[in-house]
Amino acid sequence: MGDPRDTIRELARQTAELAAGRENQLRRRRWCDVNSLRLPDRPPVICHPNCWDEILPRDVLVSQEPWLAGVEYPLRQGLHKWSVGDDTVLEGHWPVQRAMVLQGEHYWGLPVAYVHTGVARGAWAYDYPIKEESDLDKLVPPRYVHDPRATAEACARADELLGDILPVREQCHIPTPGAWLHGWATQLCGVTELLVHMMDRPAWVHRLMATLRNGVLDLLDDYERQGVLTLNNTGLMGCDDLPQPDFDGERVRLLDLWGRGESQEFQAVGPRQYEEFLLDYQKPILARSGLSYYGCCEDLTNKLDLVLSIPNLRRFICSPWTDLEKMVAAVGDRYCIEWRQKATDVAYARDLRDYGEGLREGLRIARGTPIMIVLQELETVNGDRRRLPEWAALAKELGAAAS
Repeated sequence: MGDPRDTIRELARQTAELAAGRENQLRRRRWCDVNSLRLPDRPPVICHPNCWDEILPRDVLVSQEPWLAGVEYPLRQGLHKWSVGDDTVLEGHWPVQRAMVLQGEHYWGLPVAYVHTGVARGAWAYDYPIKEESDLDKLVPPRYVHDPRATAEACARADELLGDILPVREQCHIPTPGAWLHGWATQLCGVTELLVHMMDRPAWVHRLMATLRNGVLDLLDDYERQGVLTLNNTGLMGCDDLPQPDFDGERVRLLDLWGRGESQEFQAVGPRQYEEFLLDYQKPILARSGLSYYGCCEDLTNKLDLVLSIPNLRRFICSPWTDLEKMVAAVGDRYCIEWRQKATDVAYARDLRDYGEGLREGLRIARGTPIMIVLQELETVNGDRRRLPEWAALAKELGAAAS
């Protein structure tokens, strides 16, 4: 067996060649158009599988050393995604995450444990640390400090292996899934428990959410103050509006970035309580970014106007359970829609042409609205690795026909 570094460098060469090619530039333009509220030649199409062990088993790796394997596998994933034929964008550089060190042992100062069923990829529940209101006093806002020496060492190691093929570029984003207050609240208090507290202990929940909001705002300020942020308006998030016109080309501010919000754990919460206990606390966080996108797997049909009250909203996620027709009527051409498909309809369809009827109808409804077609939360391809290329080809064909 040859040197695994030679294999990795060959994978990098293939990546660099594709990244510099015309097709990659067309894909970039598609994403930039839709995120900038222009109608592209056709809606961009992307899939985000959660079943890589099924699609690309790790026994394909030639690297045994963990760090080399950690370089080889993402390169293979990118090339495999390219072969799927969706609008995957390949970057012509190798990202190295800046070493940001959490101060303390736990993100909010309290441990969050998990209770598992013991079944592989089975159900689990939070073993949450906040049982009484007095436990709120134990919360410690997260804080990170940059370790420039560790960052330099990581960059040097990557540069020695790949730098002449894929230039090394430092990367740093806020270490949170956006304005994820609902997620932390349920981790810390329990999912069912938080819903009950909103009825029985509303003042307690307001205190919790205010603490989380303030902690995140302080974290945002701290990252900006340290000057470690890097732009996130590339690839699938490319757009003309970021960074801001007065960006100096060096120091990235929060205002130069996309922000993110969602509300999955508030799926069962009515509009009034959703606004009172979550959205009003998310808005100050989202306001710190230049543009924001909102939503995930929750049904936002009855909360459209509330989400549209976010001042810098640009990209609105329409889950398979949100009424697309109502969302299109609400957003028109003033926002772009990330239209997510129901993964089970794709993975278990006997004939994708049956699934295609719903896709064709949705594209008809959305005509005139900047829209992208996204397949996410895909936990299996049901033993058929051709399913993703077939889906991508069908989505592109129908998208082009509807444009």
